[in-house]
Formats: sequence, structure tokens, C-alpha cells
Amino acid sequence: MKKILIATVALLGIIACSNQEKSSEAMKYDQVVMDHMEKMHQTLFAVQRLATSDSIDLQRAAAKFGSEIDSSAKAIKDLSDFDGNTAYRDAALKLADFYKSSVMGPYLEIGKAYKEVKDTAALHSKVDAIITKLQQDESVADDDFIKQRNAFAAKNNFKIDSMIAQ
Repeated sequence: MKKILIATVALLGIIACSNQEKSSEAMKYDQVVMDHMEKMHQTLFAVQRLATSDSIDLQRAAAKFGSEIDSSAKAIKDLSDFDGNTAYRDAALKLADFYKSSVMGPYLEIGKAYKEVKDTAALHSKVDAIITKLQQDESVADDDFIKQRNAFAAKNNFKIDSMIAQ
């Protein structure tokens, strides 16, 4: 009986260590994804600042920023699955695709509007319409990413910083 108890305790100890190691690896995986997502966010912020400037070549800037997003997306795509799970990585890639299409589409449209539309009321109307559509599309992409990230964390037994998870 004593041997069975010792074997059971040893087995439980091995399982606990294994789960902690898996959780730690999942947190590292999550951090890599989030580091690249943060780089893409910073790129979008830069695009937003430049979209209202009429002293830059928007096409060249958009291409540069698109390339930066592609670089982060490639790094995420190159990650292996995590225990056979690709949903989180795929959601991050889908969000990256949205970011790139935003840079190459709506943000270019906003920049062109600032350069071409001279009537302030018409400019604000056009820009507001573009931004409203962009925000709706972004909500869908963000919601899926957040859902997949939360599911990944739950499955791998780690908590996400509440400020980042929102």
C-alpha cells in the first residue's frame, strides 16, 4: 500500500510539472504572437498620423508600412502549431491581413481625401464614412482574435493580462 501511495504521489508530481511546463511554453508562444501584434499596432498608429499629412507620398508610405506588417505576419505564420492548435495563430494572421488591407485601402483613401477634397464639410463627411466602416470591420477581426487568444490561454492554463485581453 505504501508503494502505491509513493507511486501515486510521484505520478501526480510529474503531471503537475508537465502541466506547468506546457503552460510556460504556451505563455512564451502567446508573447511572441503579441509582440508581433504590437509591432503591427505601432505601424497602424504611424499610418494614422501620416494619413492626414499632405506632405508625404502616401503610396510609398503605405508600401513601407505594408511591408512592415508583412514581416510581422510572416514571423507569426512561421510559428509552428501549438499542440496541434492553429486557431490562435490563424486568428492573428487574419487580423494581420486586415491591418494590411486597411493600410493599402481605407488609410490611403483618407490620405487622398485630405489631399483632394478642399471643402471641409465634404472632407469630414467622407473621412467619417471611411472610419466608420473601418471600425466596424476592425471590431469583427479584433473580436475573433481576442476570442481565440482567450481560448488558447484557457486551454493552456494561463491568465492573460486583463488590459491586453480587452
